[in-house]
Amino acid sequence: MKNNRLKNTKAAIKNFFIKLKNRDTSFLIIALCIVLLSTAIIWRYSSNPNLGEDNQLAENDVENENIGANVDPYEDFIEGVIEDYGNTNDDEDANEESKKIDLKTMKAPLAGEVIREFTMEDLVYFEAIGEWRVHKGVDIKPKDTLMIESALAGTVEAVNNSELTGTEIIIDHGNNVKTLYSNLVSSQVAVGDSVKQGQIIGNIGKTVSIESADGAHLHFELIVDGKNVNPIDYINVE
Repeated sequence: MKNNRLKNTKAAIKNFFIKLKNRDTSFLIIALCIVLLSTAIIWRYSSNPNLGEDNQLAENDVENENIGANVDPYEDFIEGVIEDYGNTNDDEDANEESKKIDLKTMKAPLAGEVIREFTMEDLVYFEAIGEWRVHKGVDIKPKDTLMIESALAGTVEAVNNSELTGTEIIIDHGNNVKTLYSNLVSSQVAVGDSVKQGQIIGNIGKTVSIESADGAHLHFELIVDGKNVNPIDYINVE
């Protein structure tokens, strides 16, 4: 019986560390405690395999008085910790799943005409600087308004100003999703601000930037897991 319980404990510990692999190391302390306790249990049984035979009669008497008296409390503790850890990770996975952003709910930051499309394979010539470059987003020429709206709710990560991009706003939407708005003339938000979907964040106009030859327009990028993807796959620009 003890050998079976020992095998079960070893199996549980093995499965625990398989689950622990590639996960948050915040449970390292718990893991170390389990290692120490399990080592003591394994040493106890492996160093004296006849321990149970030498005391068989005494143990039988104790079992008759109390069935649970020969249950190893350390083994139960380890199995309990492993079970709790597994349940916690299952809950975390469920929470992460529920937090995933549906990019199909994105709102176009500006109504208008796409005058330059997304391309990461073909080079585009930028007349203002006389260079060929990839185009990491889409350029939208305004239809009715110069005001730019946030495509999703999020937190303003950066507000930059440069001769190449004009005023540039980056918004972090969580779950490794970010949007970038550049070629603006001004910003109505600051770093750290929380913004709602559809909230006005700035406006476009005549700028001195890498795309100034195209007139007033918004340069819009969508970044997922650190990589630029085509925003037109998720928004409808009219």
